[in-house]
Amino acid sequence: MGGQDQKSLVVYRTKRACALVVAALVVAGCSTADVDAPLEASSEAPLSISQDDDSQVDSPPDAYGTSVAPAVPEATFTSEPLPPAASYAIVPQQCERRYLCATLEVPADHGNPEAGSITLELGMLPASDEDRRIGVLLVNPGGPGQGMDGFLDYGAGLSPDVLNRFDVVGWNPRGVTADTAPDCEDEAEELQFIGALSDTPDNEARIAEVAKQAAESCLAGLSGREHLIGTVQTVHDMDLIRQALGEEQISYLGYSYGTILGQFYSDLYGPNARAVVLDGVMDSSLSHEDLLVGQILGFARVTDEVFAACRQDSACPTVGDPKDAYFKLMKRLESEPLLNSAGEVVAGPGHATVALASVSYASKEAWWILYEAFSEALDGNGEKMRELAWSYTRSSGGLGPFFSIGCTDSGRISEDDLNRLVGRMTEVAGEFGRAAAAEARMCAYWSETKPRPHRAISAPDAPPVLVVGNRGDSATPYEWAVAVAESLDTGVLLTYNGQGHTSYGRNSCVDEIVDDYLINLTMPPNGTECG
Repeated sequence: MGGQDQKSLVVYRTKRACALVVAALVVAGCSTADVDAPLEASSEAPLSISQDDDSQVDSPPDAYGTSVAPAVPEATFTSEPLPPAASYAIVPQQCERRYLCATLEVPADHGNPEAGSITLELGMLPASDEDRRIGVLLVNPGGPGQGMDGFLDYGAGLSPDVLNRFDVVGWNPRGVTADTAPDCEDEAEELQFIGALSDTPDNEARIAEVAKQAAESCLAGLSGREHLIGTVQTVHDMDLIRQALGEEQISYLGYSYGTILGQFYSDLYGPNARAVVLDGVMDSSLSHEDLLVGQILGFARVTDEVFAACRQDSACPTVGDPKDAYFKLMKRLESEPLLNSAGEVVAGPGHATVALASVSYASKEAWWILYEAFSEALDGNGEKMRELAWSYTRSSGGLGPFFSIGCTDSGRISEDDLNRLVGRMTEVAGEFGRAAAAEARMCAYWSETKPRPHRAISAPDAPPVLVVGNRGDSATPYEWAVAVAESLDTGVLLTYNGQGHTSYGRNSCVDEIVDDYLINLTMPPNGTECG
């Protein structure tokens, strides 16, 4: 996001279709590339993909997948992919979107062929220049739990050159697609906002109860299918999407949590990938706890810069030290939340916390939106603060899928583990750290599910993987990109010396390098820097 006015904020909300598997405080972020040029309508009918009813995808006994077995061991890696799917039929059908629509039946559980099937919802932006079409570019905005709607409506943040040359395909993954949606958005949002309450015994009991209610609601919505929405299941779906489209190889671009999908896909299905770009990189080797702590460290680093920028700007509409004023506002909002004319709560401490998180994902030019919202809240008007918070919690996908997939991937955590995590996050980021533990609090009441693998990925059979790290990224610290580039056998690090979450779409140097790789397979020297 590059603008400072409300119009820019509205555009950002719509484009912002990606998130993280980590702290619920900083729910989401994605490439903010401007793709304001209208997409050309295709003369061809939209794509609809369906699997033959009798086709099943069998998995080897040690498949890199999930299982419904009673035991819940740590998932293991294997380079052996699932066998090719049976034949797929492509049937055109219209839909009322800016992109073409598709559906794809896939096994409900890739580790249990007898578990039936689920239907994925896909979307495609056909290559504008059919004569120079390269192939399919599969894209994922992050999350977990972010869908394709707003993302594809704005061209997935891609440049016109890439949109010209690729059929760009997105999908609503497990946890978002209708068959496996948890349907617990209200409860998850309540947990997000109440998690910012101060540390008192009464508040802790209240937060725990809301976390329990959120977990129970999400589990009820999933109807016993929570074990089916994890990352590893989705990675297998990605290759079935490739097969259904009739492609021997696909290119892939993933933002934020989408980089986890990209790492796993490169490891398991490397020969099926033509090119892989990871932007806003999460380190697959870190445990769930270490991811949360690492991210809150990055968040604290950037929010300190947000307050410092206000402190150094005489025009910033804040009296005194902005950080001190912010915490005073949060304390006031806890006992006296801001109300509208109907007496309804407009903003409490959770809205203030998430509003701060929202601008930490953006470039410095957007920080002024927070300053204005903060100033208005100090004067008793919480509308802009609420709007900033809602731009996160009510974005595509939402908190219900985000929390649910995160808890499925982490598995149920114990009270001791939760207390240790909250302690670590509070130590490094104070009250912000406590608030960021909302996701993990819900996981204490989750079902027993098999955690996703947490280990470094080498992906020896993958093509060159372009790993893009932003030194000023609050959500996915730059150090994670460095670690992933080193662990991948074919990893190449591209550094953006900038600000905001992810890099593509923020800097012309980064854009040119990414586009050149996707289109021409030209990789920059390892360690190239932009900005």
